[in-house]
This record gives sequence, C-alpha cells and structure tokens, in this order.
Amino acid sequence: KFEGYVERLHVNVTGQAVTRGQPMFEVYSAELVSAQREYAIAAQGVAALKDAGSQAQTGMQQLAQSSLLRLKNWDISDEQIKALSTSGATLRTLTFRSPASGIVMEKKAVQGMRFMPGEVLYRVADLSRLWVIADVFEQDLALVKNGSKAQVSINAYPDKTYTGTVTYVYPTLTAETRTVPVRVELANPGGLIKPGMFAQVEIHVSGKNKVVTVPVSAMIDSGARQVVLVQAAEGRFEPREVKVGARSDNYIEIIDGVAEGEQVVTTANFLIDAESNLQAALKGFASAPQAQASKADAASSAAPASAGHHGEGTVEEVDVKTGTVSLSHGPIASLKWPAMTMEFKAANAALLQDLKPGTKVAFEFVERAPGEWVITSVKK
Repeated sequence: KFEGYVERLHVNVTGQAVTRGQPMFEVYSAELVSAQREYAIAAQGVAALKDAGSQAQTGMQQLAQSSLLRLKNWDISDEQIKALSTSGATLRTLTFRSPASGIVMEKKAVQGMRFMPGEVLYRVADLSRLWVIADVFEQDLALVKNGSKAQVSINAYPDKTYTGTVTYVYPTLTAETRTVPVRVELANPGGLIKPGMFAQVEIHVSGKNKVVTVPVSAMIDSGARQVVLVQAAEGRFEPREVKVGARSDNYIEIIDGVAEGEQVVTTANFLIDAESNLQAALKGFASAPQAQASKADAASSAAPASAGHHGEGTVEEVDVKTGTVSLSHGPIASLKWPAMTMEFKAANAALLQDLKPGTKVAFEFVERAPGEWVITSVKK
C-alpha cells in the first residue's frame, strides 16, 4: 500500500507457526513517517483548539480524520495510532504484526529490501480448518447438496477418517472429466493434513424409499447395455436387460428389469467383459422356449449398440473400490480427441484387478450415457 524498506525481520522461516498479533517485520517508509507527523500535528491541533471557534475546530478535525484514515488504510494498528496521538512522537520504523494465527506459507521479505505498493511480503494461512475439493460425476450431482455430510480419507493416513460438510458446489463443469468440483470443509486437528494431499471423499446423500438393488458383481455391463442373469428355474437362468439407477460401492439400484425377491447370479460375471463376449454368453443361456421370442423382442435384441472406440495409453491411477481408472492416452481418432489424461469407469471391476500405475494398455470404451465413458476391454 506504500513504498518502503524492510528494516528488520522477526519471522524469518517459511513454515513457522505464528499467532495473531505476533510481530512479523519492521519497515521504514518516508511516506509513513510523513503521514504519522501529519496525524500527530492534527491530533494535537484538535486538542489545542478545543476552546476556539467551531469553524477552526471543524477544519482541524477534518484534517485529523483524513490523516487517521490514511494510517488505517496502511494497516497501522489502533494501538500504534493511539500512542502516536498521545505522545505526538513519530517513529522511524513501524512494526507489522500477523493478522491471524497460522502458518507462514510464503515469505518474500528480505532484510534491507525495497518493496513497492501491492507487493506481497508474507502469506499466512490458518490450517486448523481446510477445504477438500472433490470431483463429483455429473450424473451424481443432483444428490449432492450444501450441508451434506462427508467422510474424508487421506491417502497418507489410511487408518484415519475425517468428517466434513459440503459448503459449496461449483457452478462449472470440467469438460475433460465430466465432473463438477465440490468443496468440503473439515477440521484439521494436529495439522496432519497438508495442502495438496490426495483424498477419497464419500458424501452422504438423502435416502430414497425402498428400491430393488443387486450386488455390483451381478451386473454384466458391456458399456452399451446392462444385463443381469436371473434364475428362471432350478439350474436354468435367463438374461435380463435392466435399467439402472443410483450406485454405491457394493450395490446398484434396478429401476426396471428385475423384481424384488428374484435370484440373480453374482459370481463369474467378470468373464463377460465386452459386448462381443456378452452376445455369445447370452446365446448360451437362451432356452428353447426363449428362442421362440416375438419379433418385437428379436428386433430389440438386434438393436445396434453404442459405437465403440479404441485407445492406447498408460495407467496413472487405479481405484478398484469405485471402479475407475485414470489413463494418459494418445489421440482418439474416432472422437477427434487429442492426447490427454482422463478418468474412465470400468464396465466391471475385474478389468482393473491386474492394472498398476505405469502399465501400458490398449483399451476399448463406449459412451454409456452422455459424458460417461466406460471401458469394456483392456489388454496389456
């Protein structure tokens, strides 16, 4: 806010903890000395003219008020201003104190340096409470509200869980990942969480009425459609194409296709990991009566699947729990995509079991819903 020189540093280390009001540094500024002198003269003049006419008093009070505002705009403390008005003695240097308790995140001040208006000398941050920025897929965004509770797990401390609150849902979407940032605020006892750490966030959403669900392992997801194998009779199963809703780590809501109480196959489905394998598997499950399906059913099963795409890239991160993988891939000609890093969902979590960061892979994927890119096949 003014030009001057750093005379002395009281805080000389980045990362040092400071308390509110603790001396940080001392500065000399000709402008500051002049402003002090002007205010001291004006303050003393107000006192001297208390018995003078109202016009003289008003003029001196306006001068004193103007000088006072100038000092306050320069962040001179009330204690320093009070001492100045009482004694009338100007100080060659003034001490600036920390405005809040926290940690020195940045220190640019060097003893003897000249600084200019607007230049940052220190940055102090209070790390007792932090923001965690979580990326929420657009199809899940309607479930997230301000005030929702969230459980935060920090990768550095896998045995600890922190409780936070959603305080802001950002108004923009990240086009590359089809996600919306959501801000979660939480306490940071002991200062264990450091800015820039990675975290896993689980946001609690309002519950629905009772719904039909199946285990995640029961779903055969080719990326183009979702199928569940339902027990039709003892030892015989039939494939059912289903419409799915909300998902959790272990269960998927079934909106249409399976009724409550029906038994479904929950193991070995991972062997059917792509649309071509799915077609072959479903033919094997078709029974003689099913082969006599109506023309409408035949037309439905023959409907074209979503167009598939091929890519090659390197695995950056794998999360088997959420069924996602981050890939740095080359250009995708069929979509006119440039090379980039993005996150994909896996049609089945089993596709991710042998993947590790750094693995080079060739993969097939489809757009299951607008902006939802799903890997259906992975080859090393």
